[in-house]
Amino acid sequence: MKRIYSALYIALLAATVSSCEKKIDLDLNTTAPIIVVDGQVTNSATEGSVVRLSYTNKVKSDNSVVPLPGATVTIQEDNGTVYTLPEVSNGVYKNTGLVGSSGKTYNLKVVTNGTTLTASSKMPVMVNFDSLVVEDFPNFGKTVKLVTPFYNDPKGYGNNYNFFLFKNGRLIKDAFAYDDLFIDGKKITFPLVYSRESDEFKKGDKVDVVMNCIDYANYKYWFSFSQSSTGSPLAVPDNPITNIQGNAIGIFSAHTYQKKSVVIP
Repeated sequence: MKRIYSALYIALLAATVSSCEKKIDLDLNTTAPIIVVDGQVTNSATEGSVVRLSYTNKVKSDNSVVPLPGATVTIQEDNGTVYTLPEVSNGVYKNTGLVGSSGKTYNLKVVTNGTTLTASSKMPVMVNFDSLVVEDFPNFGKTVKLVTPFYNDPKGYGNNYNFFLFKNGRLIKDAFAYDDLFIDGKKITFPLVYSRESDEFKKGDKVDVVMNCIDYANYKYWFSFSQSSTGSPLAVPDNPITNIQGNAIGIFSAHTYQKKSVVIP
């Protein structure tokens, strides 16, 4: 299958330092199911805060999600306030009233079937998502459309970002994660390079881009996706780097949320 690459994008991935934290090696065809945590606190009143709990599935299965219902899920702010996240659908726990703030730390606690899981994340300062443009790029003798987010990285190291790319409402299964090791204080214009020919943008397609400002633990998690054989935000990476404490994998993130949309001309 053809793959669309940007030389600048590849250089960034290759130059980014790898984590020295312990990784979890999984054989998903033989290992007993493991709890997967996908949790977030956002600064968006419309997004709220949500935790999705599920179990790992075998690689050779249909990759369907196996929900984990009936858990007790709470998130505590660093000021001591505790929020309960009721189960709103099978394995999905949500509290629209919990809207996060930059600089605050949020602590997740999940209790299920005698197992307790915890995680912590500090919401960084929001870097403004300035604009989103469509650009033409050469690829194997033809021209393809890519979208490029524009934003200004503030001076001072420690800013981390990840992006989600949607085509006509469908998530494109590539991971986009950046730190500011080589871009500190600069105007950033990296195109979001999808890897599948089937995801190519056509005239009239609506493209949504979500930009999250994330902490370093979350950056390492999403970067591990970009380096995994799956390359898919919907699957478990080969060597997941998690901030979940307990017998589980996944990620908990307190992050800022911004979204921009464009129609492919």
